Amino acid sequence: MIQEQLTPLRVFCEQTPIIPAVRKFEFVELAIAAHGKIVYLLTGDPENCESMIQKVLAADKLPIVNLDLLNGFSRDKYAVNYLKRAGARGIISTHLEPLRHALSIGLYGIQRTFLLDSGAMDTISNHLKNTLVDALEVLPALVAPKILDRVRAIAPNLPVVGGGLIQTMKEVEELLAQGLSSVSTSNPQMWIR
Repeated sequence: MIQEQLTPLRVFCEQTPIIPAVRKFEFVELAIAAHGKIVYLLTGDPENCESMIQKVLAADKLPIVNLDLLNGFSRDKYAVNYLKRAGARGIISTHLEPLRHALSIGLYGIQRTFLLDSGAMDTISNHLKNTLVDALEVLPALVAPKILDRVRAIAPNLPVVGGGLIQTMKEVEELLAQGLSSVSTSNPQMWIR
């Protein structure tokens, strides 16, 4: 079994350059067959969330659940507590309160942000100064390298994951070469590395 709570999330990001991001229940099996230690779950509801988490755990991988994309859940501490009981090892959210709670109960917390303009860069910089998260996911992935210098100045070892709008393996390779820790993609054809 993975000793995830003893291991910084950046280690698992290094082992997972392409993070499978599951948007449909039927893709869980493909995701757990992919290389790496992390699987993002970007779908789920109270009826199937726990079974997806358990499948990922059974494959000795880290199920990280995007709380904001689940159906039938609030973005509050009760949902985070449920996800922990169900076996999730971390959450992704754009909201700081569930991230803070996740961190307080021993889950990984990944802050997701949309890098739309310089104001968004300022906002995320301020959040990182005030809330210690385990990783930052930036969407769309192709603009994620633009925030790396700011992030490194605040938190030099914080993993930065690029997600969204990745269409080719060449883009993946370029993003990783520019300093991203990992990329996440919901395209199963790219879950090869």
